[in-house]
Amino acid sequence: MLRSLRFQLFAGLVVILTTAALTITVSTRDQMRDALIGAETRAARNVLSQIEMQVSNRYRELLSEKLRIVSERRSALEHIGAVTVAAAEAHETLVTDGIAGQEEARALTLDFLDGVAPGGSVQTFAMTRSGQVLAHSDDRQRGRDFSTQTDIKGRSLPAAVEEDIALDGHAYILFDDSDADDTEGDARDGRRFAHFRDVPALDLYIGVSDRIDDVERYVETGVEATIDMLSETLADVSVVDTGFVFILNDALEIVTPPADWAAPMLNRQDPASGIPIPELLAAAAQDGDATATRYTLPGPEASIDMEAYVSYFRPLGWYIVSTVPTAEINRPANALIRQQSVIFAIVLGIALLLAWLFALTLTGPLQRLTQYARRLPEQDFLHPSGAHGALDRLVRTHSEVGALAQTLRFMEDELRDKIGVLLDATREKERIESELNIARDIQQGLLPKIFPPFPDNPRIDLHASLTPAQHVGGDLFDFYFLDDHRLLFTVGDVADKGVPSALFMAITKTLVKSASGQETDPALMMRRVNEALSTDNPRAMFVTLFVGILDIRTGWIEYANAGQNPPILVPASGDVSLVRPISGPPAGVLEGVAYDCLNLRLMPGDTLMVYTDGVTEAMNAANEEYGTDRLLALSQSLRGHGASGFVDGVLDDVRQHSGSALQSDDLTLLCLRWHNFSPKK
Repeated sequence: MLRSLRFQLFAGLVVILTTAALTITVSTRDQMRDALIGAETRAARNVLSQIEMQVSNRYRELLSEKLRIVSERRSALEHIGAVTVAAAEAHETLVTDGIAGQEEARALTLDFLDGVAPGGSVQTFAMTRSGQVLAHSDDRQRGRDFSTQTDIKGRSLPAAVEEDIALDGHAYILFDDSDADDTEGDARDGRRFAHFRDVPALDLYIGVSDRIDDVERYVETGVEATIDMLSETLADVSVVDTGFVFILNDALEIVTPPADWAAPMLNRQDPASGIPIPELLAAAAQDGDATATRYTLPGPEASIDMEAYVSYFRPLGWYIVSTVPTAEINRPANALIRQQSVIFAIVLGIALLLAWLFALTLTGPLQRLTQYARRLPEQDFLHPSGAHGALDRLVRTHSEVGALAQTLRFMEDELRDKIGVLLDATREKERIESELNIARDIQQGLLPKIFPPFPDNPRIDLHASLTPAQHVGGDLFDFYFLDDHRLLFTVGDVADKGVPSALFMAITKTLVKSASGQETDPALMMRRVNEALSTDNPRAMFVTLFVGILDIRTGWIEYANAGQNPPILVPASGDVSLVRPISGPPAGVLEGVAYDCLNLRLMPGDTLMVYTDGVTEAMNAANEEYGTDRLLALSQSLRGHGASGFVDGVLDDVRQHSGSALQSDDLTLLCLRWHNFSPKK
């Protein structure tokens, strides 16, 4: 069931639909969550921005009013100062005109200033450049030393006046006069704003001052009114559901109270960081109101996770905090996500039901095709098929399944045709193999098969083997006595394979047999064979051939080598060697070739092995040849073996070298070992 196409198709649709549903759900969930949470956080920030704007506007109103009052008082001081300076300058003119001396004019100016009564908290006075008060509208201030007084910049009063007059021609100085000796509670207490002018001819600074404490009190009163107004306003402000807005000052004291339910918890520490909550909120103001600060209100029953947006209003040193429970920010998003998940689950269930029905519809024809295919082995392909009713109905659908049905119908028809052709080819192949087997038997019948061939002759130990690469081969070997004392032996290799080489091999063997009856010299025998093979040779076939004649009495061998591999001489003692001289080219190549007769002598116990190139050129799976060097080394190790053991040892080593590689050429070996024994009587 789990491996059926229907289930796999349904499972694939389930995976696709589920993946699509989950992807859409997750992606839209995050987007919706971000959007809804963003909306809630923007609402919290908007409330904060509105409160901050309200505070800023109120502060600008107070600041504008303060500047207006200060400006009016400054104008008043400048006016009074102009009158006093005008009087001083008039007295200075008396000195210039010679009417009075400097001290007299100075005294007139000081008397004038002592008599000036500007009214209210305004004071006029004259002081020396060292700060000694010589004249003052308030008698109690006369004789006072202003050098001990400092302005708001920390400069001594005389130095500040001198420095500012040098820069601007006049000076406006703000200083604190609360340290003055106020035994009677006069108008000397508080901060004062003074305007100074220089009268160089009299060596005096003329000053006019007024208190500004009332201006400061006006601003403070305005701030207090603003706090009262904000306390009433913020009490009615709700951020999201239960969120609230409150204000802290630089001392982290509450300026406007938070919601009643949260007030007892705000002075505690945040459980996660261990930092008091007011300090945590004040530190958050450094990031501005764009970043939410998360903290926890430790309640009596359960802690409440909160998010806060904090803005610092520097002119008043206020931290304006808009804070809301985190759960209330996430609540709309979570509700919408739950609703979306339910809708997706319902839609997915309906889609899966339709997918199952679709899988059933799609796999039904495939099941019919499967049943049809399973019945094919039961049919008799040797006879024409009947009607394809089931397939024909599917073909008429013109769908992919119809194309598959048509393919099955075509396959069945073609299969019937191919099976017929295969049967004909099999019969033909069996016939050819039968003929090749007969040819193999005939060819093997041409070769000597009885070993040892001369058991009654102790001087000769001879063994030979031929292993064709195909059914029939082109190698040959033969041996027989020419008379009582001379043994002829021959080994050949036709330059081809298969049936043609087998026929050429049979002809060559017959020609050698015929030539040995007419000639006693191996070279002349080779010449007769070459002439016969090279005449009327349309396929230009040739054979490498070795013909040797052993005199069993003396061990002398006369031989002719027509291009055959050099035989290997294995002496009874000493190193093996190759018998390299050859008599001429392979037989069948050229007419009229004269071959040389060569000879060598075997000592008692010596062995001569004649072989074809199928031995040395045998390949293994790595395309490596067996090679002459390996054959020589092996021959050295087989020195003490008889002819049969020698041949078997070489064949075993060649097979071990070739391994799984296919035999590419015929393997032929003839081993002849000579002993100097007299034959038995």
